[in-house]
Amino acid sequence: MTKYASPLEDLNAGFNVDLSSCADARAPLKALFLCADFPNRRASDSPHPDVRYYYDILAGEGLELYRRMSYGRLRMDVTLHGEWVTLPKDDADYHMDRVISWETHRAYIQDVFDSVPDADFGAYDIVYIAAVEGSAVPYSPTMAAKSWPVKAKNGTGCGLVVTFGTDMHFRRGKLFCHETGHILGLPDLYLYEVPEGVRDCFAHCGPFDLMGLIEGTAPDYLGYHKWRLGWIDDDQVTEFGPGESGEAVLTPLGEPGGLKLVNLPLDGENGYMAEYRTPAGMDNELERDGVVLYRISGRVENGAGCVTLIPPEPEKYLRPDPRSSDGLIPAGTTVERDGIRLTHLGGGRVRVERV
Repeated sequence: MTKYASPLEDLNAGFNVDLSSCADARAPLKALFLCADFPNRRASDSPHPDVRYYYDILAGEGLELYRRMSYGRLRMDVTLHGEWVTLPKDDADYHMDRVISWETHRAYIQDVFDSVPDADFGAYDIVYIAAVEGSAVPYSPTMAAKSWPVKAKNGTGCGLVVTFGTDMHFRRGKLFCHETGHILGLPDLYLYEVPEGVRDCFAHCGPFDLMGLIEGTAPDYLGYHKWRLGWIDDDQVTEFGPGESGEAVLTPLGEPGGLKLVNLPLDGENGYMAEYRTPAGMDNELERDGVVLYRISGRVENGAGCVTLIPPEPEKYLRPDPRSSDGLIPAGTTVERDGIRLTHLGGGRVRVERV
């Protein structure tokens, strides 16, 4: 079975997750959930003064989504720290803008850690930090640096940290799963820079996978990601190499069990994957069922299009609407790419012919 390699050290589409930097999605994980306010913006004056609110919309909803996406295989225990952590500086003084540096992010995390002197951060795999509603923390970056933990004054530390900002109030549990996806080793599927002729920053993944557009029509993780994380087994993947042909019956990605992926390798770093999506579960906004075909590129960097959707309409290549069902290959339709001819015969049954 071909499992794509990548020469890149940062987050990428290579099959193997770098566990020296990321958490192991196959192992039991322990996380600590903290809520932070500021001298100029206290929780008692906010619309939601209870820490439980932040836990519920993020970890509470996110863990339920993970239960579905992982077929119950992700084992994560998230402990809520029951009191607000008040930081030493006002919210704007941390400069947590849309784009921040490594140093800026770590300085913010450092003050949070130092403000909880009784916490043993080394006892946790992951730390989540939610800023009080209305603060000047607008977005939710992730620090995946297991080998370079932030150390608190008490000597304990953690290198896998998510800091949630204002976007948590409308992205909620899906945001939790997007940022935790980075903690587990998954790359961003949206583009950091949009080339001329490309629809938008979500053009490479369209409506599929919340590692792209969190509010996409079909936000369930791609089957390839689930395979990487150990939630799909090798025997749930079938492969057709160059010169091979045959048929396979895929079961819906949102349901446990059955064949989930068709693997179509080009070489050891690049290939195509096919899976079957239906309008149910996390993908209930899809208009119809269909097969999804996409390319894996191990040499393409995180945020540069390492996963590319292949729509059935050539004119929609790099131009799918992420808030539609664009990219679904309906029954009776054939897609051809790089010597691969894939036909969806209906109900998830596909025929593959390779030159």
